[in-house]
Amino acid sequence: MSHASAPSSTIATLIALIGSALVAGCQPPSAPSLSSQDLAEVEALERARFQAWIKGDTDAMRPMLGDDLVYCHSTGQCQNKEEIVTSIGSRETIYHAMNVLELKPRAVGGAVLINGKLDITAETGGQVNQFQGIYTDVYVKRNGNWQMVSWQSTILP
Repeated sequence: MSHASAPSSTIATLIALIGSALVAGCQPPSAPSLSSQDLAEVEALERARFQAWIKGDTDAMRPMLGDDLVYCHSTGQCQNKEEIVTSIGSRETIYHAMNVLELKPRAVGGAVLINGKLDITAETGGQVNQFQGIYTDVYVKRNGNWQMVSWQSTILP
């Protein structure tokens, strides 16, 4: 009994079609597209967050931060929302300046990711330090408001 074999190009085409159909059926729903207005809103919020931090204004800062925030400092210490708000409110470290040197928001799915660079002047225990740092943070829109849900920073040498 002889078996006729299908040409390899036909089998490859069939596999490609089945694979495409499977992949198409498994795609997650597309994230909402973000506009330039969304990016501008997040940039303005980011700048307002730095000003609230300098003032120690935890009431202004609290709604800017997601309840699930993970905030990792250049020291390696990570804090949640309540820990960072308490730290800012304590004024143990007083931030005299957080000057934005670079701020680049971009849409990633339904979130806004920011890469930035700051020039910071801070005082702890009467000692003033000036340094520059780079950071990455992520904002998501919840109930019509943008909130930061992630922060990671690095002090520049």
